Amino acid sequence: MRCEGSAVRAAGELYCHRNTVFNPVRRIEQMTGRSLSRPRDLVELSLALDAVRLHPEP
Repeated sequence: MRCEGSAVRAAGELYCHRNTVFNPVRRIEQMTGRSLSRPRDLVELSLALDAVRLHPEP
């Protein structure tokens, strides 16, 4: 998210190959039925992650 959807930039920040970024993104999309290239889906996933961080299970 910090790299605004750019797998190449994310790979640079993570010091890895861009395919190393693409593969988990594809898995997330398959598992959630959401596309990280659609703004609405990205917002929903971001809010869900924030909710988990703010209210972790005991």
